[in-house]
Amino acid sequence: MTEFSDIFSYAHTIIAFFGMSFNLFLIYLAIFQTPKVIKSYSTLIINFALTDFFACFFDFFVQQRIIPAGKTLGYISNGVCKHFSPDVCYVGYSLMLHFLSHSLWSLLLSFSYRYYILFRPAPDRITIISLLLLIYFPSFFQWISLLWAQDEPSEIVKILHVRFPNYNLDGYTVTGTKNIFCFSALYTILHMTLPITPVYICILILRNRIVARLSFQGVSMTKNTKNLHKQLLMALTFQAIIPGFYLFSVGSYALGQFGIYNHPALEYFTFSSFLFIPFLSPLASFIFVTPYRNFILRRGHKSSRIDMSSTQPQNTTTSLAYIG
Repeated sequence: MTEFSDIFSYAHTIIAFFGMSFNLFLIYLAIFQTPKVIKSYSTLIINFALTDFFACFFDFFVQQRIIPAGKTLGYISNGVCKHFSPDVCYVGYSLMLHFLSHSLWSLLLSFSYRYYILFRPAPDRITIISLLLLIYFPSFFQWISLLWAQDEPSEIVKILHVRFPNYNLDGYTVTGTKNIFCFSALYTILHMTLPITPVYICILILRNRIVARLSFQGVSMTKNTKNLHKQLLMALTFQAIIPGFYLFSVGSYALGQFGIYNHPALEYFTFSSFLFIPFLSPLASFIFVTPYRNFILRRGHKSSRIDMSSTQPQNTTTSLAYIG
């Protein structure tokens, strides 16, 4: 168990650090490097980046292992929160889950936005923010609801000891819920699992309609604008593939929840899979949105030129400067 927890902790620390860095950089690009033609869409990009940043942050903070035990769910927190209290770990865990669920709804809103502006003018920023608050409400309610599902850590430890006598829980920060069939816990479980399929179906439908619209010769749109739409569609499509990690997480959780197979590695894997979603998501914008990609390439090229010039011998540099 110690070996698994150490590997798990190192992996989450590294991935969460890069995930937070990527998303902070994406926020900078969205604010300062977004072309005017898609300026309103930058609000959605910032929403994505902020959501994924905090998902990475709270994952690092709690580094959660989930232990399904019949009607009981136990959590072992390996992150920084363990130096505070079990209550702090539980709150951090609930925040992480609600950011992950909001990310899925944000993806659906982004596809809906791309489809909408192919027929009508882009909505103003106030309208977009209002829509973001609207779709944020179910995730916010999930967070508040889950806070009421916490039970005494000592009771959770007793239940886990009976169910898994071979698990050594001494010295670990344990939290959990005794009965997942109470509304506060059940709502979270259903909200984290059931929407995935219908949301994906809607995304696929919207994507096909966007492609058909962009391919239609009668669409009145400049070449540059159409290219930007296609780039954003490619970025969204990449982002739509990334949450496939949800399936691995839900699958590993289901194996334990239904008593098919329980193992520490599987219990650590559930949230390890989740972490790849906010880690990989900003890469879609870096790769497929040309203004962002060009900015990164220019900066990289400029840095490489500076590095190369600094490695030149001093006399050679002086001679070249003199000849120039």
